[in-house]
Amino acid sequence: ARAALEKKEYSVARENFQSVYSKSKNKDEKLEAAFQAAECYYKANDMKNAEGWYKRVLNSSPQNADAQLKLAETIKAQARFTDAIIEFNKYKKLNPSDPKIDDKIRGCELALKWKNEKTRYIVENVKSINSKWSDFAPMYYKKDQIWFTSDREKGTSKRQYGWTYNFFTDLYKVNYKVDRKNPNNIKYDVPVLVDKDKLNSNYNDGTPAFDSKGGVVYFTQCNGKDGKGGFCRIWTAKLAGQEWVDIMPLELTPDSFNSGHPSLTKDNQIMYFSSEMPGGYGGKDIWYATFSKRSKTWGDPVNLGPTINTEKDETYPFIHEDGTLYFSSNGHVTIGGTDIFYSTGSGTDWSTPVNMKSPINSGGDDFAIILAKDKESGYLSSNREGSKGQDDIWRFHMEPLVFTLSGVARDSKTQQLLSNTTITFTMSTETGKITVKTDNKGYYKISLKPKTDVELFGQHEDYYDSKIAFQTTKGLEVSTDLVQDLYLNPFDYENAIRVEGIYYDLDKANIRLDAAKILDSLVINLKKYPKLRIELGSHTDCRADSLYNENLSQRRADSAVAYIVRNGIDQERLVAKGYGERMLVNDCACEGTWVKRNCTEEEHQLNRRTTVKLLGNDFKPKEEPKKEEPPKDQKGKPGAKPGNTTQPKR
Repeated sequence: ARAALEKKEYSVARENFQSVYSKSKNKDEKLEAAFQAAECYYKANDMKNAEGWYKRVLNSSPQNADAQLKLAETIKAQARFTDAIIEFNKYKKLNPSDPKIDDKIRGCELALKWKNEKTRYIVENVKSINSKWSDFAPMYYKKDQIWFTSDREKGTSKRQYGWTYNFFTDLYKVNYKVDRKNPNNIKYDVPVLVDKDKLNSNYNDGTPAFDSKGGVVYFTQCNGKDGKGGFCRIWTAKLAGQEWVDIMPLELTPDSFNSGHPSLTKDNQIMYFSSEMPGGYGGKDIWYATFSKRSKTWGDPVNLGPTINTEKDETYPFIHEDGTLYFSSNGHVTIGGTDIFYSTGSGTDWSTPVNMKSPINSGGDDFAIILAKDKESGYLSSNREGSKGQDDIWRFHMEPLVFTLSGVARDSKTQQLLSNTTITFTMSTETGKITVKTDNKGYYKISLKPKTDVELFGQHEDYYDSKIAFQTTKGLEVSTDLVQDLYLNPFDYENAIRVEGIYYDLDKANIRLDAAKILDSLVINLKKYPKLRIELGSHTDCRADSLYNENLSQRRADSAVAYIVRNGIDQERLVAKGYGERMLVNDCACEGTWVKRNCTEEEHQLNRRTTVKLLGNDFKPKEEPKKEEPPKDQKGKPGAKPGNTTQPKR
């Protein structure tokens, strides 16, 4: 068992350790065997069995901090995040000085939080590609093909890999067709080996990357073509017709350290890859090398730096054509064993990596992501719950962003819902205004486009316009139903018709220019509030006899009404009333006890006026009677009745 473990033949070691556990009567041997059996299951990503064996260890040795930590990790990998937090806290009591334990607990807390957040991502297992073995590291090739890595049977090698007891990995390819009407409906052909006896060896081959024209492939090859090499290196080949030729390792990194997972920029000038060679920050780091057009060789590798790389493993870089770097890490705060992150930058200057959250990441290991040009879809590798094999290829796509804006219109004082309220929208993505009416419950709803600023306000015939409200879909990354209620103040009709300054010249009834301007403002409000009915009451000063003044005031009222009617107001809404000299606004009377004898002309002017009084808010225009069409002759012309050749009488 120990010998197999030393050679990293975990499947063999696991069986032997389990045999030791069942047969040995030595307590220390049984404890070691249980722990190493758990470790072997853990290495093979069999978390359920690993959990059971770690629990055996802790039953015998409750203070075993290593077993406690690994138990928490296995539970986390199964997406049981609440249980994992409990187990991590147990470990924290055993080893409070561990600098990473709080990050592990934080990862579980984030997983619980993100699980309840809205997301555009839909992640689905590509069952027609996956097998009961490990299938991972997909890569687009041209427009209708994907290459990937698999250790399924019937590959180039009949030998099994001691780590997993699966076969050695090979490069496979699969053609696919996209439904034009539904781009997320994809049909995949049966996967086949790539160029069986050339690119693929009898040992581990995988993780392909291509130049922009698809004429050069870079891939990871382990153990060498003859199996004598002990490490993984990046190899390359060129396409000649239908065959790959010039297959050789890149002289990029020392051959005594593992390197692989290549990814090229759109211009083919920079290659990102993962390596555990010296000069890094931990286990496996992400590096880059620049291609020299002059020497046609790759330059010395440069480490991306501590913003990207940690003391653990950063692997499977993918550089999108827009310059965004995607990679996998178990050193940053993760919700699973390995999570997928992204960062922007270049050289050694990169932004803080961002976790892609669930459902891109899970409680398991998530890695080797690729994205389409528009970044709306792509593929990733994962051993999450629901996988068909040990590692599976999963496809993801983003649902279209759907935004709505809804709300109700209310009376600001009574909170009454206001039906038939006109809501007017001005949008940054539309050229004109959009209007909708609230329903009988005061409710409205419209659709919005992404990256749109919106201004809206409500109008109701019995209310002042609402304040302008603002909403936006800018910055929203998931579909959202925005809510905006509008509150309208009840209309103060008395204030709307309150006018001052409709004055008349002495012994005149015509509308002066200054009075016309005031009547114009009244017309505007009458049009704005079409149910209002008003009285125009006119007055005189005391000069002339009372009967004459009664008639003069009536003519003034009629004159005001006529002016308003000429400006488009229905006469049925208006009442003209003359009050003569009966309602003076001052004591400039000509008869009586309290008489001011020496009133100025300005004081008399104040009495020669028209006032406005509200009669109601219930006007309904009369329906015009339907006009009867004259009878038509047989040819459809107006005139004689059918069959009558004589002209109708006039």
